[in-house]
Amino acid sequence: MSVTEIKAAIAGLPPMQLADLMEWIDEYEEETWDRRIEQDVKAGRFEGLRQRVRDARQAGECRPL
Repeated sequence: MSVTEIKAAIAGLPPMQLADLMEWIDEYEEETWDRRIEQDVKAGRFEGLRQRVRDARQAGECRPL
């Protein structure tokens, strides 16, 4: 199925089914984002940022929220 066909099928959905689909897409996107962040953390992609935060905190540049 092509993207064009998917778009046409979505455009033809009744309102309740469209709402269900949109809810599913939101959940799917959140889960995908969470997995990507977890992979980035495991790969050490945030180590530079974590070190900058530690340095700022030690230098007294941070305050409690």
